[in-house]
Amino acid sequence: MDPPTHNKDMVEKLSLPFPLLSDPKGELAKRCDLWNAEESVAIPAIVVLDREGIVRYLYAGRDFADRPGDEEVFAALEEIPEASESGSVEEPEIRATADEAESSTVRPERPAMPLEHLIPYYRGIFFTTVALKRRFGELKDRDAFKEVDRYQRMVKEYQGQIKKTREGEQSS
Repeated sequence: MDPPTHNKDMVEKLSLPFPLLSDPKGELAKRCDLWNAEESVAIPAIVVLDREGIVRYLYAGRDFADRPGDEEVFAALEEIPEASESGSVEEPEIRATADEAESSTVRPERPAMPLEHLIPYYRGIFFTTVALKRRFGELKDRDAFKEVDRYQRMVKEYQGQIKKTREGEQSS
């Protein structure tokens, strides 16, 4: 649901060999049953479409931390055929201009969090996981402890990437 400029920046930052598409109104999310109507937001998911707009891979997460590994996503990308058997590529059914996608959202009252706010946000999340890890450790709940540990590693990775992005912005 991110606007095209955010997706373009992410493609450049990660040197992705494919575009990230924007779904500012949640139309694709709704079509793929990835819509949380209570929050008016898409549930965390990765959807891979081929050039004809056919869903070739869909991973729906339980929360924002539930993501497939890179290997799984890149394997799904490798399996996408280059073009249809007819050789023609049809236009996707759902379309929005870049301006529409940039300016329209299903959640105008909740704009995206600016990068400078993400640093303290993830710091708070990390300290929450430290407290949870201690409590689960005291309870001897190994499965919960492992899950919090996995979540903690993900938060540290996000923090590192945000820091790299900020450093890149400041040097340019």
